Amino acid sequence: MNKQVSTAKVYLGTPFYNDDQRARVDKARALLEENPTVVRVHFPFDQNFVDPDEKNPEIGGIRSMTWRLATYNNDLEGLVNSTCGVFLYDMDNVDDGSAFEIGFMRALHKPVVLVTFTKDLDKDKVMNLMIAQGVTTIIDGNTELDKLASFDFNTVPAKPVTGYKII
Repeated sequence: MNKQVSTAKVYLGTPFYNDDQRARVDKARALLEENPTVVRVHFPFDQNFVDPDEKNPEIGGIRSMTWRLATYNNDLEGLVNSTCGVFLYDMDNVDDGSAFEIGFMRALHKPVVLVTFTKDLDKDKVMNLMIAQGVTTIIDGNTELDKLASFDFNTVPAKPVTGYKII
C-alpha cells in the first residue's frame, strides 16, 4: 500500500458574508488540516489587505482602488500557488466571486472540489452549466463534509455533478 504524502496546497474559497458562511470555513479548514494529503490551506481572508487611507470601508460598500487591486492580486496569487481548490458553495446565495475563482482555477488546469450547502434540503437542486461541468468533484456539504478529512487531494478523483437540474 502506498503511503499518503502531504503535497496538496488547497485554496479554500467561499463567500464570507454571513455567520453560516463563516462557520463553514472553520469546519472545513479543521477537516482539511486533518487530511494527510494536504500540506497547506490558503484561505484568502487570512491575508486580508487593509488600505490605511480608507475611511470607514464597511459603510457604503465602495472600496478604494488600492484595496481592490491588492485584494484581487492577493487572491489570484493564492489561486496560482495552490495545487487545487475547495469551494464552499452556498446554493442559497450564489457568489460571483467564487464562480470567477472556480473558472480561473480551471483555466489553470487545476482540479476543483465543489462542496455545496443549502438550508432547504427539500428544494430542487439547480446549478449553472459552467459550474457543474467546470468542477472536478462535488461533495454535498450538508451530508458529506467529513469527506474533506480523507479525500485524496494528490489525485483529486473525478466525481461529476449529478442530481442537479442544469441551467
